[in-house]
Amino acid sequence: MVRVLDLHCDTPHNIIKGVYKHILPEKLYAQGYLGAVFAHFVPPQSRYPFVDAVRMLSSTIAYVRKKKRLHIVRSYNDIRHDRVNIILGVEGGHIFDNTFKQVEVLYDLGVRVFTITWNNSNKLAYSALDADKKGLTARGKKYVTEMAGYNLVIDLSHASTRTVLDICDRTRNQVIASHSCIRAYRQKFLRNIDDRALDAIAAKDGVVGVNFSRYHLGGHGVVEHINYIREKHGVRFAAIGSDFDGINDPVIKNPAGLKKLGDELVKQGYSKKTVTDIFSRNFLRVFKKAGK
Repeated sequence: MVRVLDLHCDTPHNIIKGVYKHILPEKLYAQGYLGAVFAHFVPPQSRYPFVDAVRMLSSTIAYVRKKKRLHIVRSYNDIRHDRVNIILGVEGGHIFDNTFKQVEVLYDLGVRVFTITWNNSNKLAYSALDADKKGLTARGKKYVTEMAGYNLVIDLSHASTRTVLDICDRTRNQVIASHSCIRAYRQKFLRNIDDRALDAIAAKDGVVGVNFSRYHLGGHGVVEHINYIREKHGVRFAAIGSDFDGINDPVIKNPAGLKKLGDELVKQGYSKKTVTDIFSRNFLRVFKKAGK
């Protein structure tokens, strides 16, 4: 079985509630997962979003520590093949107030993937759905510059095309788009990633994780979106970012369904090695470069 490292799962909000949907974390190992980025998302309307993010992270950390097969990793050298490797992420720069110290606090807690925007714009940058032609703010430029001092990955899913270009032009960190389908297949849906943004991420040797939302896929299959990335830049830039527990319309219903996706890729001419690259090794390359 080819094991998966899924770049975006919204499971933490289920952990804190104790009610599960697509993912039951303790089953992930048996379902073929090598790891997952657990994204901690707090709604923009939260009164104290940073406090809520820390509370959710604490819940996830406590939960994972109690599970034999789960393991939180802070760097590539922490990866274990006899565990499901959980990488902590936060989603949306709206959780930050006016101080970079909050990034430092989250980093000290173990957060290694920082998604700059959600669907809303914030003090750091504009989102694709809000203003696709606007990019980093002055504060955002300062934050991105300061992030260079940390072994973290900047996640550009949800970000406007201009934000992606601004960050790729400025950052010294590794970049990904953790859960983004291809905009060329759904031109009017700005949440999907534009070719210019795809080009910029590829130029930084990042990856794009294709998500499983039927709406995002726009009538095309997951394999078609992977094919598009391969044809534009090469298979080394393709990855998996299911968005499990964050979407309501997955074309692959749960982690066990990834086996059929692997089989479909093989039927379409991908080697088992290449499927392994897409399912895990492409992102592991990025994570390794982010810092050991």
